[in-house]
Amino acid sequence: MVRNSTNTKSDSRFKVVTFAALIVLAIVTAAWWMSHTPVKLDEQGYDVTIALYRVCNQRSSEGLQKIEDQIRELEASQTTLGESHHVILDLIATAKAGDWKNAAIACRQALEDQVQR
Repeated sequence: MVRNSTNTKSDSRFKVVTFAALIVLAIVTAAWWMSHTPVKLDEQGYDVTIALYRVCNQRSSEGLQKIEDQIRELEASQTTLGESHHVILDLIATAKAGDWKNAAIACRQALEDQVQR
């Protein structure tokens, strides 16, 4: 019996393409992981980030506006903002752009960055 060489070639190509895609995915994931710079939040920033995480998961525009208003009031009362506030403003901007999922992921990552290992 003669084997169909077309099926064998197709299977081989599929395996090579799949393997190459997995390698590329692994490289991209490793690059992203190594490029991540941990965020340092102060105590107030940590509390606000927890609230922002909840708001992003709920996709609450009203809650997001309340948090932004609080941050803006804090800006008005202080001459300089710490790193926490800049991070929070970036997270708010991501959520306001409608990217709730990535905003929630970034909040979660910021919170995890605070864990001392």
